[in-house]
Amino acid sequence: MKAPSLQPYQDEGIAPLLWPVERLGEALEELARRARLRLVAGDSPPMPASLAADGLQEQGRWIEWAAQRLGLEAEALDAVAPELEPLLRGAAPALLRVEHGEQVGFLLLLKSAGRQVRLVGPDLLVHRRDLAHLRAALCAPYEAPFADEVDALLAAAEVPPQRLAAVRSALLRDRLSAQQVASCWLLRLSPARGFWDQLAQEGLRQRIVPIVLVFGGAYGLEIFSWSLIGESTLHGRVDRGWLTAWILLVLSLVPLQMLGNWLDARFALDAGRILKSRLLAGALRSDVETVRRQGAGELLGRVLESQALESLALNGGFGVLVGLLELLFAGSILAAGAGGGLHVLLLAGWTLLSLALSWRYLRRLRTWTLERLRMTHDLVERMVGHRTRLAQEQAQRRDHDEDRELGGYLHTSRTMDRSLVPILGGLPRGWMLVALAGIAPAFVTGRATSIDVAVALGGMLLAGRALTSISEGVGAVARASIAWKQVSGFFRGGEQSVATRQPFLPTDATSHDEAAGALIDARDLSFRYTASGRPVLDSVDLAIRRGDRILLEGGSGGGKSTLASLLTGLRQPASGSLLLNGLDRQTLGDNWHKLAAEAPQFHENHILSGTLGFNLLMGRNWPASSEDLQEARTLCEELGLGELLERMPSGLAQTVGETGWQLSHGERSRIFLARALLQKAQLTVLDESFAALDPDTLGKCLRTAFDRAPTLMVIAHP
Repeated sequence: MKAPSLQPYQDEGIAPLLWPVERLGEALEELARRARLRLVAGDSPPMPASLAADGLQEQGRWIEWAAQRLGLEAEALDAVAPELEPLLRGAAPALLRVEHGEQVGFLLLLKSAGRQVRLVGPDLLVHRRDLAHLRAALCAPYEAPFADEVDALLAAAEVPPQRLAAVRSALLRDRLSAQQVASCWLLRLSPARGFWDQLAQEGLRQRIVPIVLVFGGAYGLEIFSWSLIGESTLHGRVDRGWLTAWILLVLSLVPLQMLGNWLDARFALDAGRILKSRLLAGALRSDVETVRRQGAGELLGRVLESQALESLALNGGFGVLVGLLELLFAGSILAAGAGGGLHVLLLAGWTLLSLALSWRYLRRLRTWTLERLRMTHDLVERMVGHRTRLAQEQAQRRDHDEDRELGGYLHTSRTMDRSLVPILGGLPRGWMLVALAGIAPAFVTGRATSIDVAVALGGMLLAGRALTSISEGVGAVARASIAWKQVSGFFRGGEQSVATRQPFLPTDATSHDEAAGALIDARDLSFRYTASGRPVLDSVDLAIRRGDRILLEGGSGGGKSTLASLLTGLRQPASGSLLLNGLDRQTLGDNWHKLAAEAPQFHENHILSGTLGFNLLMGRNWPASSEDLQEARTLCEELGLGELLERMPSGLAQTVGETGWQLSHGERSRIFLARALLQKAQLTVLDESFAALDPDTLGKCLRTAFDRAPTLMVIAHP
């Protein structure tokens, strides 16, 4: 945002710290290295000379691309005046774009501690600045127009001198309540990086060792304390000293257990955060056709499974790990007890039985999970089509199908529960009976001493506790393994090698074909929905020149919408060549969507729950500037939506969608049209966008589309 035309704020502490736009690539890499972010191999990307003079939007897109090239993620934030201080305190490492007088530059926030902020300067040194002083320097150009008015108000109100500075600052903050004073990009490791890299970056791999050492020390101390009291008791040496030593050992277990639980909880929270980020990145990169085929219900089920994976795998998995460690300790103790090798063999056999029961439970749990996911999918579909079912489906048929599905689900649930009962209730208690039988030979022969019996009993109790931990955790681990099968595609889908990332191209990028006016060049283009299916498009040749106005007509199912999705990059061709501005999809990457926009068919387009302005400007920067909002309002008036805006109490800020203002079919169609035109793409494809409009409104919308779209394709039925 352009700073007001004022004298530059005279602050020698800020100006020397600004990195020029020309050195932005070097600044990005330097900040990442100083923050100890793990970069992929490669040099810092050079900043294109043309972008140095471009505005905020293009520079922001370049920062995001350059961060991806280094294996990082740059999250854009708007630094508004009231939130600037907490942003400076918690955003590091981050890039901060500021307009300091006539100079545009970047501050590199490295770290904040207390009231101090550390910044990396262009001299490659780390500089400390006071947090309040830095905020004042950034806000000063925007506060200056209101300073005289506020000072006059304070003088008239006769504010006491000791409160003058605080009241003045509060009034100026109120005046700048919505003023953006800078743009910020938070740097962090990209979720597309390897999972082990992410764990190492957060220090989680190193934190496993202290957890194991703490719990191992606690178990060792527990065994030692019981062996101490057991030996003294069996030899008749119980006195106050021995008892005091045993009590101290037992009490020392409390802080160790608390420390271990705290370390475990922190590890689970941090690992869960990383897991969520990877699953979200994979979900956002999901193939469009896969999402379309699965439906909302199945996707919802997968989202629920992702939550189960985080909570069950981290908590239940650690419980099973602890139980296995206890089993190893118990086996070594049993070998030295009265049962000897027989006890160890019985423990090994009981462990194998536990594994067999767990495998049976896992198979039945998998069947139950698939049944539950199928029911979730059916439930969502029935909720979406509830009105249609009430109006057209016979009540007896509807109730019969639902009762049959519920009956099958209950049967599957009972089968799964029966396989879980032996694990939860039978394994720990059954082991004690088997273990007691293992001591019987020693009693019969009279070979066992009292000490041997005491050691064996201690090992039996420890093994029983281990089996209890395993039985409680095996259910969680089994459910996590099932959940992993559902969300593993999301987990792996977030991975993307840096070598395959696309080069940065400005939105107006053109090639040598621009002189000839070529915009779209498709040759021998083919597409099919499945590998073995019939081709929807076969050997299509198409050329679209800049400025063309094309009407594409055809019957239903002829491939018109499929061609539109290929031209706008929503689908990939099975074969053939498709070039936009002389460049293919692999070269353009996500820039394809910025160069070619589409208003899909009505049933594939949606009004999202949010403001009308958000729905119109989804293809632009958000929050929207006042200029963008004014452009959206002007376009709505051109499309005949002016009366709608007048009726809305909040205008473009009115909430619309399922939970807000209800729009008619024709109003939705024109909002979809406006949304596509506001993207200002070189090619705009309108798929059945005028079907719900009357002749007068249709003519008005067509004229607007002709005036605003540089190149236009309209798809319609004959």
